[in-house]
Amino acid sequence: MATRGPTFTIRKFTAKPISPIEQIELGTASTEMLAYFWYLIEHKASILIVGGVATGKTSFLNTLSMFIPSEAKIVSIEDTREIKIPHEHWIPTLARTGFGIPMPTGEKYGEVTLFDLLKESFRQNPDYVIVGETRGKEAYVMFQGMSSGHPCLSTFHAGSVDTVIKRLTSPPIELPPTLIESLDVIVIMVHAKEKGESARRIKEVVEIQSVDPKTNEVKANPVFRWNPTKDTYEKFYESTKLKEIVEETGGKLEDALKEIKRREKFLESLKEKGIKDFVEVTKYIKFYYKQTKILKKGKR
Repeated sequence: MATRGPTFTIRKFTAKPISPIEQIELGTASTEMLAYFWYLIEHKASILIVGGVATGKTSFLNTLSMFIPSEAKIVSIEDTREIKIPHEHWIPTLARTGFGIPMPTGEKYGEVTLFDLLKESFRQNPDYVIVGETRGKEAYVMFQGMSSGHPCLSTFHAGSVDTVIKRLTSPPIELPPTLIESLDVIVIMVHAKEKGESARRIKEVVEIQSVDPKTNEVKANPVFRWNPTKDTYEKFYESTKLKEIVEETGGKLEDALKEIKRREKFLESLKEKGIKDFVEVTKYIKFYYKQTKILKKGKR
């Protein structure tokens, strides 16, 4: 009980989600970084966005969701409605609190948990699953879904890769290391107050390669890092996930890198033309996908 009287917190969200172009203008991410995410999401990578309170995790989750192909079937799962995407085949679901005396299971009558929603979502065979925030036993279901080929995008409270692994392998979640290896990328976000009150930055983008089953030590590949002195993003190491994608699809790494560069230029051109509304940007991304498919068919 608050000893100085009732208190409350108001969480304000923008009426329109922040588009990839606006994230570039805000300095939250670089064009190269977003082109990289775009390519990975198209090829069904699972991404976990982590950080402290008010670091822009959910906003960036919404931004990345715009890169999902328009024809994909998407299920989003939240306890507070925050995700908003203009995809036609998007099924938004919401957890619900129960009422009355808790049953022997610990749940109240009429309660629908994130765990319940996740279990049901995978039965619908979605192309992508978006979980607003992962924090409890629902993580086990989500990672099982990842391991069975369902790409998931979600947020998580943690400040580093090691903290993520520690929390995932500790109660109440207690994931086995083999399941954690289903996760492709961890995005670490920070509230960069020294750059402005509303400034958010991606501190690091890290690819997960393996997790030791005995020590829980993670082998990771940092791809991008934020330089706080220059307020720029630097490429740290070459992506291992791109190599995995081309090996699985029978493509060439050179072609994948060229495609990412094309998408980088495409996003840059939208920025130069002042096209940044989330609906408009999503339409252009849809157009890009359509043109790419036509070009691929023409080459056959």
